[in-house]
Amino acid sequence: MQELTWKDICTMLPRRRRDAQKGDFGRLLCITGSRNMPGACALSTQAALRSGAGLVTVATAPENPMRLAAAEPEAMWLSLETDEDGFLRNAMNQEKLAPHLCRADAILIGCGLGVTVETRGLVRWVLESAACPVILDADGLNCVTDCIDLSRRTGTDWILTPHPGEMARLTGLSIAEIQANRVQTAAEFVRKYPVTLALKGAGTLAAQRDRMVKNPTGNPGMSRGGSGDVLAGMIAAFAAQGLSPWDAVCAGVYLHGAAGDLAAKTCSEQAMLPRDLLACLPKVLLELERTRDS
Repeated sequence: MQELTWKDICTMLPRRRRDAQKGDFGRLLCITGSRNMPGACALSTQAALRSGAGLVTVATAPENPMRLAAAEPEAMWLSLETDEDGFLRNAMNQEKLAPHLCRADAILIGCGLGVTVETRGLVRWVLESAACPVILDADGLNCVTDCIDLSRRTGTDWILTPHPGEMARLTGLSIAEIQANRVQTAAEFVRKYPVTLALKGAGTLAAQRDRMVKNPTGNPGMSRGGSGDVLAGMIAAFAAQGLSPWDAVCAGVYLHGAAGDLAAKTCSEQAMLPRDLLACLPKVLLELERTRDS
């Protein structure tokens, strides 16, 4: 199977015009986080900002802007209604979200969202209402297991970023079956559903109906909670900037792994954290720009 290369990624990320302004780099709407899971919201937001999205709006539980805005002043924050357990409600938030959905160039939903009847309804409403690519990660994937068939008729690009456990819930296979047949599982899934897939794990697979590649970057130190939130934010930012779903996924998984490899060199695989990927990402992107522009 063909592997992604550094040269491939250099051709995917466009140069920025000298007269560019923030509106040229996309509006990203992130529907992420709940009262007890602000970290996923924080990591995905930081990753989106570091990956170049022009304007990032984070719609989340009302406690999170106060917790996170000081650390992420570049983002805009939208407080949503929650239930007694701190998870987002559905119908009560649609009026708040509707104008943001209309303006968005990409939508990320799921990181730290939780799985309830209300969040399942909210994810479905977003998928039915969006007119731009939607990136489904973490609980966004868990919330879509009972309506994945919508992907065949919404007319919207879906980007799915499951780890093997989430893929098991989407397909009905066991994790062991998926791990034993990763290529076949991914190929059959994208033949069945018109989505762009990033099947995470050692050698993450990027797949669409007629193509599949393997990512060579990354290491075992990335195997901890929060790494997927960073990847989701990166892919969403690239999609908001106008990259095709395929290019957004390929660039996201490769650069995410490259940042992880750099973090392992400086922090060790044992000690590195997802936040270290964020610290290393500017260095990786700087090297990409130098290579591309030379």
